Amino acid sequence: MLGIGIDTGGTCTDAVIFDLDTKEVLGSGKAITTKTNLEIGIANALDTLPKELMDQVESLSLSTTLATNACVENKGYRAKLLIIGTTPEMIEQLTQVLSKYGINDMSQLIAIDAKAENLYEDHFDPDWDELKERIPELFADCDSIGVVQTYPDANGGRFELTALRVLKEGVTMPVTISYDISQETDFLKVCASTLLNARLIPLIAEFMEAVHHVMAERGLDVPLTIVRSDGTLMSEEMARTCPVETLLCGPVASVIGGCVLAKEDSAILVDMGGTTTDLALVQKNNPVMAKGGIFIGQYRTSIKGLDAQAMSLGGDTAVRFKDGKLYLDSVRVIPISVLAYQYDNVLPRVQEFAKRRDKHTRWIHEFYVLQKDISGRKGYTEQEQKICEILKEKPLITQDLLEAGGWDLYHLNTERLEQEGVIIKSGLTPTDMMILKGDFDKYDGEAAKVMAKFVALCVGVQPEQLPDMVYEFVVKRMYMNIGRFILQHQYPEQREFLSMDEADVFLNCFYDQAIRDDEDRIGHTGITTPYPLIGIGAPIHVFLPRVAKLLGTRAVIPEYAQVANALGAAAANRVSRFDVRVIAKYRYGTCIGYTVVTEGEKHLIEMREEALDFGRKFALESIKKRAQFQGLGDDPVIDLTEEEIHIKQSGVLLEIDIHAVAHSRAF
Repeated sequence: MLGIGIDTGGTCTDAVIFDLDTKEVLGSGKAITTKTNLEIGIANALDTLPKELMDQVESLSLSTTLATNACVENKGYRAKLLIIGTTPEMIEQLTQVLSKYGINDMSQLIAIDAKAENLYEDHFDPDWDELKERIPELFADCDSIGVVQTYPDANGGRFELTALRVLKEGVTMPVTISYDISQETDFLKVCASTLLNARLIPLIAEFMEAVHHVMAERGLDVPLTIVRSDGTLMSEEMARTCPVETLLCGPVASVIGGCVLAKEDSAILVDMGGTTTDLALVQKNNPVMAKGGIFIGQYRTSIKGLDAQAMSLGGDTAVRFKDGKLYLDSVRVIPISVLAYQYDNVLPRVQEFAKRRDKHTRWIHEFYVLQKDISGRKGYTEQEQKICEILKEKPLITQDLLEAGGWDLYHLNTERLEQEGVIIKSGLTPTDMMILKGDFDKYDGEAAKVMAKFVALCVGVQPEQLPDMVYEFVVKRMYMNIGRFILQHQYPEQREFLSMDEADVFLNCFYDQAIRDDEDRIGHTGITTPYPLIGIGAPIHVFLPRVAKLLGTRAVIPEYAQVANALGAAAANRVSRFDVRVIAKYRYGTCIGYTVVTEGEKHLIEMREEALDFGRKFALESIKKRAQFQGLGDDPVIDLTEEEIHIKQSGVLLEIDIHAVAHSRAF
């Protein structure tokens, strides 16, 4: 059986054709990801595969870093979160707490009061009529809506389900509810996950449409699936409803692909792309999964998945300067060599600009590039609309954009456009440095050379010194993040501290010590690990061997490392999971029964075995629906297991969790 895997990253789109029976790669290819039109990059990558094998393909699986990058860079579509069961005043009191979960803009939150039955004696529903009337006012400036309810277990999420019906009658935009996403009990995690899911729905829908058009043009009529955060595959329908489930699907695909390629039973996977470098741990052939939900970028979510960390380091990370000093920023820009390769006007303008040999304190050498057309869309200022209209013709260097719009540098406001991915900058990056050093031989190296001279002038170094300086920045950031990752797994009780900026003081000391040890050749006293580092991604071979040496281990760069994510997508399994909680209820220290919450309803059952039978039946019904939703077919193989949760000190039973797992018959 042959399958195609496609991975759409922030910089490149990769494709492989894979024999699922023999585990053999039969063809692979790479193309630039075209953000303005994803179809182009997908089509170009797909067309690198052997055409004579296309008729034999039976499946097409996807992975993408679009959602991951949106979180790391805090970009995405606009969304509002309707919170039922609270008030604006209560939300305001939670501002600082919400920010710890990634919700920093309180204007995204809309609160309506309600009290659920089975919990409050004075229970009451939200004012649904008022909500209907206010829909145009509340949701006019967003692209999607999330709905979450406080204490959904009390009435099976009835408020959410009603709100879903009300909103769908009044808007055409996507609406998602927390019930679709998670059974998490941490309410703030649920809020973060639901809001993030709403922001990602248009992004993933756009991606799916692009894939469909490319498939139709090539006569490919096969099932379409996408990798989930836990390394399994889900159906297109599920991906469109729950795009937050694609968080870290790029990293988890790289783990699957890396393990297939490297044949190491325990290792640290280091996947370096254009925007991020992702880290994951494999122990005895099993990827280590996150406890308590994925924590990515600024978001603390309830999504179950790989225990991976995404650092803002990639081939497209911006190389910038401040106060005359060079540094590596945390944002992605288009490498100037790539932009010059794509647009004829870029190289001549860079050459003309650099001729003046003027030193600057701002990055006025960077270009602005339009990514999305916002013509006619509400919610943008007159300046924002004008910026995008000017950039429709071609990318412009900062000075030219200012002149075209009649603005000065200090009144040019592009921050929101950049955050929402409407425009992106282009400048100097590690990719450009790799081209200058001869480690990469694509795109327009002359543009990189000219811009490097300008940046070198601004920071007071020789142009030939610049690439080595940037290489050292990349090695240090990679070392510190991998070192942090190693320490977090060695000392899990210190994980929270090690994720804080304060830990950088110690990591800097470890790095300096590792550098001295490497130079003196007298031993290794810094951070070490027995695990090899498996390198994935196009730039990884340049930097990982040196980082591995500083960490006292070895780097493994397998064949097809550049397309491992696409391989992982093709090789992933189809598995579905659903959990049911049978919660023990006590009065005066005596168990009086058990509660099971189903969709829209809460059940109290006196006898334990009856409650378990009810829970098992509901788990079976639900897993069958979810399996079909996930694309496993109508007759999956289903396993049920049960887990008792007790209070450690007293041994008192808290709940019995019923775990339902389904996989397809062909698994």
